[in-house]
Amino acid sequence: MARLMSFSLSACLLLLGLLPSLLRANDAPEFSEFLGHWEVDFAASEAPNDKLRYLYDVTLSDHQRRLASGQNRIGETPFQAIDDLRGLVNLGRLGEQITRTAVLNVRMQGNTLYVDRDDNFSLRCEVGGLAEEAENLGYSRCRMSDRALVFWLGLPGGFGIEHRLILSERGDRLSIATTVAADGVSQAFSVSRVYQPFEPVTEGIQCQYTLGKGKVCTLNGGFND
Repeated sequence: MARLMSFSLSACLLLLGLLPSLLRANDAPEFSEFLGHWEVDFAASEAPNDKLRYLYDVTLSDHQRRLASGQNRIGETPFQAIDDLRGLVNLGRLGEQITRTAVLNVRMQGNTLYVDRDDNFSLRCEVGGLAEEAENLGYSRCRMSDRALVFWLGLPGGFGIEHRLILSERGDRLSIATTVAADGVSQAFSVSRVYQPFEPVTEGIQCQYTLGKGKVCTLNGGFND
């Protein structure tokens, strides 16, 4: 009995000794791990138009199935189904606009983390302070969730936009899953973009991104149409 108790005590002490390392292994990344310059990986990213087409077909089929079988929701009519599909298309167009970012610059200024996005508004998060703040058109909040840094923006009219930044365990990929939802639209629109780290180009070289060619760089910014 004494040997059994001694073994159990030793096992407990061993587990307690391993516990800190196990916790560290499962810890979420620090804010500082997101810092740096990131460029989109087109091959690994979803195309908004393709995603919208898929969600449209799924939503249309769902409406058709329920209306044909008489299992439609209370008050649901074919006209409301059409409005729902139109709402989904509008969400998809908005999602395409706010996910077109090709280059990110994640930086810290004081206690504020900024995600600067080309052709888009910057995301910001107060580190160690208030996670929710008023915006010009609504309010925003941010939080760490597992390995993700989550930004949420609430807009008038029941619109909500979520950006979920997920850092790979090796720190060599940063995916941004963006979801746009609205009251009265049954299906949210979601699209994921994947980014990889890069070093900013030297002075005298400018780069631009096109859907057809991806990243194109020239000396002295001399792009030709």
